[in-house]
Amino acid sequence: MPLIMLFLVSCQEQPTPSETRADLADIRNDMQEVIELIDESINEESVHVFIHKTDLALNRLDNNIEEYLSIMDMADERIERDTRNSIISIKEKVAGIDIRLALLDDENLIGESPFAEFPEETHAIDRVRPPSYTYPYPHITTPETRELTDIERTTIKEIEVYAEEIHKEIVNELNKLKTEVNEFIAGL
Repeated sequence: MPLIMLFLVSCQEQPTPSETRADLADIRNDMQEVIELIDESINEESVHVFIHKTDLALNRLDNNIEEYLSIMDMADERIERDTRNSIISIKEKVAGIDIRLALLDDENLIGESPFAEFPEETHAIDRVRPPSYTYPYPHITTPETRELTDIERTTIKEIEVYAEEIHKEIVNELNKLKTEVNEFIAGL
C-alpha cells in the first residue's frame, strides 16, 4: 500500500516552466491593475468610495500574493529571500492600513454611507477588518432647531480633524504599499 501511494504522488503532474511563467505573468499584470486601483483610491474625493476602493485593492493584492505562493508551491520553486521579505513587508503594510480603515470607517467620523439605501448584498463589505477601538467621542444628537454649544462645535471639529488625519495616514501608507508592490513585481 505505501508503495502505491508513493507511486501516485510521484505521478502527479507539476506545471511546466512555461505554464509557471504564464501564471506569474498573469499575477504581474493583475498587480499592475492593483497599483492603478490604489492610485484611483488615493485620488478619490468621497471617503466612502475611498474606503471601498482601498478594500478592493487590498483584497486583490492578498489574493495575488496567495496565488503566487500557491504557484511557487505547485512548481516546487524556491522563493528568494528578497521576495519573501517583500511579501512580509506588504502584509505588514496591509495590516496597518486595515487598522486605520477600521478606525476611519465609522459613521460618527465620516457620516452615513451614501450606499445605505441599497440592499446589503449589492454593497457587501469586501474585507473583514479588525475591530476598532471605540474612542470616547460623544455622540451628539441635536435637534435641528437647537443651536450647538461651543463644546459641541469644538467636539465636531475635533472629530473631523481626527478623520482627516487618519485619511492622510492611509494615503501615506498606500503610497508606501505601491512602492513595495512594485518591488515585488520586479522580483517576479
